[in-house]
Amino acid sequence: MNYRHDHHAGNAADCLKHLALSLALERLLHKDAPLFYLETHAGAGRYSLADAGEHSAGVDRVWAARRQLKGLSPWLDLLEEGAEDGVLRHYPGSPVVAARLLRPGDRMVLAEKVAVVRERLRHNLAGRGRTSILGDDGYAILRGHLPPPERRGLILMDPPFERRDEWEALAKAIIGAHARWPQGCQIVWYPIKVRGMISRLLQSLQRALDMEVVELRLESETGGTSMVGSGLILVRPPWGLRERLLAALAVLGPVLAQGGFWDLSYRALPQSAPVWAGAPSAPDHATAKE
Repeated sequence: MNYRHDHHAGNAADCLKHLALSLALERLLHKDAPLFYLETHAGAGRYSLADAGEHSAGVDRVWAARRQLKGLSPWLDLLEEGAEDGVLRHYPGSPVVAARLLRPGDRMVLAEKVAVVRERLRHNLAGRGRTSILGDDGYAILRGHLPPPERRGLILMDPPFERRDEWEALAKAIIGAHARWPQGCQIVWYPIKVRGMISRLLQSLQRALDMEVVELRLESETGGTSMVGSGLILVRPPWGLRERLLAALAVLGPVLAQGGFWDLSYRALPQSAPVWAGAPSAPDHATAKE
């Protein structure tokens, strides 16, 4: 695997993803029943921000503006744990975000194939009970652990998109997870690069399930292959998440804006509904500044 977790940690995509994860768990935790959390591509869980990396255009901006930001809790609160003397020195990845928010009785299954990264994850979650950290393929672990004994919970899929068949494998994983555990919530992250790949993914999914799609773009789409933003597919999101997430992203967008541009788009896509063929032009909720 060539994906450099430490270099990418805390970038704009992480801010979107981890904000959504924290808000989803916040909603799910409103009920007392135990939760199940599964992550297919976990990473190390905690990252140093000492070296130069993409965090300078991501969480560093959020941290600098934190006193003026509202609506980003509980994610913003979790960032405080990585600060020393007012300086943000460590960034919590999704396993740590989930571990900090979940209750002791909630169960976690985390997949990480790279051995050295997996050992860092074990260290960063040391002492957390009811947590399994596995080294097999994340999609295979997904198939093997669904449905869980717990009726409620959340799956996070955040692949590095390095496999040639990643988009196809991801579609199969989402559909299979929904078929095995239809009441489970799924959050799936994807990069906005080639719009056609996203459209094909959504077309594959719409044959099998309802979904909601949120995208945060920080550059205009010009038809190139560079990443201009990222999106989230939400399958059976918790009640109230849409409103909380869109309100929070309307706050986050201007902070992360590059050159003053940002665009927030939302679509509810019922099963077999038409999907975006190009960049969304008239979203249900959108905010853009130039």
